[in-house]
Amino acid sequence: MPSREYLADTTVFVTTVGDDTNFQDCLEKLRTQTVRFPLVIIDHVAPMAAAFQQMQDRCRTTWYVQVDEDMILYPHAIAELRRRISATPSNVAIYCASLWDCDAEMRLYGVKIYRGDVVRRFPYTNSMSCESEQVESMKAGGYIVEAAPLEEDGGCLGEHGKHYTPETIFKRWQRLFQKHRALRKNHWVRPYAKSLMERYARTGSRLHLYAALGAIAGIAGELPPDEEVDFRKANEVFERLAGLFPPD
Repeated sequence: MPSREYLADTTVFVTTVGDDTNFQDCLEKLRTQTVRFPLVIIDHVAPMAAAFQQMQDRCRTTWYVQVDEDMILYPHAIAELRRRISATPSNVAIYCASLWDCDAEMRLYGVKIYRGDVVRRFPYTNSMSCESEQVESMKAGGYIVEAAPLEEDGGCLGEHGKHYTPETIFKRWQRLFQKHRALRKNHWVRPYAKSLMERYARTGSRLHLYAALGAIAGIAGELPPDEEVDFRKANEVFERLAGLFPPD
């Protein structure tokens, strides 16, 4: 078997807060990439802005890729991301590709590769929209973000959310609807308020029940502070619901 190319100019960062099933699957798919690369684990760092900031602070290569533990990448993903961003002008700070979201059943953005020397000039702030705020700062500084069109087959580089539990799927939909309400963005989320209920009625799955409950909690509950959530901490709403609807 021919040796795989080593991308000494591209670091892959993987963030984990302890979702072991997703994390192990994520690492296994990274081990089978068509190229090799420096790999750094950002372990139990929260909130998300702090984990992202560590990537900026610890990166010593031209490019770096952000991989969350629930991203299951196709074998060519890292090589393709590096190929695409290296072909862009120097004012492209981030290149983003889509992933197939196994829960929402659609392509969503996605996995990102960053131009290290540019993005480290724009640190993250601990807000509900830390990534969007960073992008706006970069745009104001003359930089842009490029993304593969969602409909482009070659632009989809893996799967997202393949191994949800009742707790993680609840937190996912609760947070998505909280962000939608607070920021008036991510309008793709809105129709899922109905479709998640219909899916649970159709399947009776406890996993699907908690997806619907998460959406309801995000729609009807109080909005949290304008900061990133710490997913290491217990979710009080989930804990109360779990007492009524045991997730196992």
